[in-house]
Amino acid sequence: MTVRIPDNYVSGGFAMEYEVPWMTPGAVQRLDELVKPTDNVIEVGTGGSTLFFARRAQFVIGIEPNLEWADSVIQEASGRNINNAHMIAESDPGQVLQIAERLGACTVLSVDPDDGYDRDQLQEILAARAGDQLEVVVMDNYGAADLFSKSYNWSNESVITSLPGSGWTGCSYDDPKWRGKGTRVFWRRR
Repeated sequence: MTVRIPDNYVSGGFAMEYEVPWMTPGAVQRLDELVKPTDNVIEVGTGGSTLFFARRAQFVIGIEPNLEWADSVIQEASGRNINNAHMIAESDPGQVLQIAERLGACTVLSVDPDDGYDRDQLQEILAARAGDQLEVVVMDNYGAADLFSKSYNWSNESVITSLPGSGWTGCSYDDPKWRGKGTRVFWRRR
């Protein structure tokens, strides 16, 4: 499946139309190579990424803090005959954390909700739930201290140390137009 990313990728307006995550182009291209048909994806923050993952993976569970946006994503997926994407709509950050603590394992984890959520905390909970099954982790806007309160200034090696298991490789796909520094992708056993 060929990924199409328009020149105005910073606006994000294309993401649903083109079924791509609103992330830096290098990270999207890397994810296109990494995601496999047997993957189980959990993502916090949905949209074009939901459609992207659903086209490539076995199933997607999306947690969306914006209730109206969740309805839009569900309608878009349905209109495109995407049936393997499931949505949990919850606007309360405390409830999102409780939901995360009850979810099962995944092989791919992407944490990128609206502002107001500690992405490090969500990622830690979901990565711990996945344990050794986790093979891909995506961190968008990773250099923003208000989003990643603990790891915003970590090196890739520091993030790798925090992930479950061993054998991780990571790359930062930086972009001067991006909030924070860009998008990070970590993977193993691919």
